[in-house]
Amino acid sequence: MTRPPLRFDRRTLVALVLLGVALPAVLWTSGGAIGDTSPSVDANVTERYRSVDTLTGTQTVVMRTNDTVTSRNVADVTLVPGTDQRRVRFRNASDRQYELQVSNGSTLWLHDTDRNAVTAIELTGPPTEGTATRLQQLVAAAGLTDDAGRPQSVGVSPLPALPRHAGVTPQSDANSSYAVEFVETDTVGGRDAYVLDVSSAANRSEAHYRQRLWVDAERFYPLRQQTAWIDDGTRRSVTTTYTNVTFDAQVSADAFRPEVDADTTVRRPDTPDTEWYRSSADLEAQSSISVPEPTVPPAFELVYATRTTGRIDGVGLRYAADGRDLTVAKFSYTLDIDPDERDVTIDGRPATFDYGPTTSLSWNCNGYGYTVRGTGVEADRLTEVARSVDCRA
Repeated sequence: MTRPPLRFDRRTLVALVLLGVALPAVLWTSGGAIGDTSPSVDANVTERYRSVDTLTGTQTVVMRTNDTVTSRNVADVTLVPGTDQRRVRFRNASDRQYELQVSNGSTLWLHDTDRNAVTAIELTGPPTEGTATRLQQLVAAAGLTDDAGRPQSVGVSPLPALPRHAGVTPQSDANSSYAVEFVETDTVGGRDAYVLDVSSAANRSEAHYRQRLWVDAERFYPLRQQTAWIDDGTRRSVTTTYTNVTFDAQVSADAFRPEVDADTTVRRPDTPDTEWYRSSADLEAQSSISVPEPTVPPAFELVYATRTTGRIDGVGLRYAADGRDLTVAKFSYTLDIDPDERDVTIDGRPATFDYGPTTSLSWNCNGYGYTVRGTGVEADRLTEVARSVDCRA
């Protein structure tokens, strides 16, 4: 008996773990695009960011709609940059189902402390760390480093109000470049920081997307990140701020272990099985679903391919270039897309965008759902990639 295709609301899709790597970002909303500099530091920007072993502090995440605060979460955090090792204990626990989130990098534990219950979720996917590369490029584009990535000396201390510098991120795919502007110096939680603005370099379809970064002037870590975008005429923003920050604190190994005792109920929900391949050809040889063959911008290279089996079967391709990510996914379900809400058409079929820190374009074809997602990739470039996918095959 043929199984009917599953149907999901397209906005639910954005929250799904399409390729096994999206879950941590959804849970912690910690952001990723970072810039950095210090007049007293002679180290390479990328090396200095990667030198941060641990960070402890207070994380505040504020979401706004049309300049009105719709949610505010405060948590005490311990994290290891560049990994999924984190401990997040929310102070406003009464507003949340899970008051504590702990990850050792391979398993995420969600604690409902009122019920002494823990949900354990296996995190899948090889680690990818594009933050250090992207911050190097953003800082260089803002005119704050020399050609070797070393911070330019401004010759004044403490930090002055500096004149503005502006540049374009040095990417080989020039049509998708972003403008980066040094705005001013500021302090966040008592720490000196450089403020950078990131926006689309040209008056293209992502002119509604802007990001402002407050970058620690000593340890090259984002102390604050504000991402703003327009969704169907509604202004939305997410601001993540770290205060009371201590770098390289001595952290016990227990920090990344769940708080479980003999009376704790541990639940392990069914999760799809995911297999990882080095090439699309290797994936094609193992998959019962045909693998898309998209045309991607020249700068992008395939990082890995995935095969997901379970309640939902699917294949996925992940590409990366200079800290930017691009994924193409195909699944055995169709999305609830109203033709009247279409933003573009793919092979004559309605397709819709969901905007945010990651932009996605989704459509249906022959009983399958397709999604192209990008971080640091413009909407019209996502459309070009989507139209290169022959979904009829």
